[in-house]
Amino acid sequence: MEVSGSACEVFCKKGDCAAIALKKFRTLKGLRSGSGPMTAFGLKKMIDQFEELGSFDVRCGRGRKAIASTAVEDVDTALQEASSSAGGTCSARRISGTLNMPVSTVGKILRNILQCYPFKITHVQELVPA
Repeated sequence: MEVSGSACEVFCKKGDCAAIALKKFRTLKGLRSGSGPMTAFGLKKMIDQFEELGSFDVRCGRGRKAIASTAVEDVDTALQEASSSAGGTCSARRISGTLNMPVSTVGKILRNILQCYPFKITHVQELVPA
């Protein structure tokens, strides 16, 4: 971002508007007047960001919504209830149907948080040494 930084310096030193600073920057660098990726609006936006943050670093985005801890607890209790039932098996689709949650969310909770990797989770008995 060295090029953008020098355009911002031209703007800050002279105190001109963004369009004049852009023209001066282009003449200093020997660029043609209308070509190039930088526009007056882009320069103004960059200057506003520099004045707000003090640097040209990229800000982190909003990201994905985190899965609520209550949803994890609900899936865990539904998994325990289904595995202790007579059949001893349950599926992500059945859990999502009982909890009115998307199947993909239930699958993510089972795989990533509860560490239950198979799509059909079965009740496994513990082996006791003889």
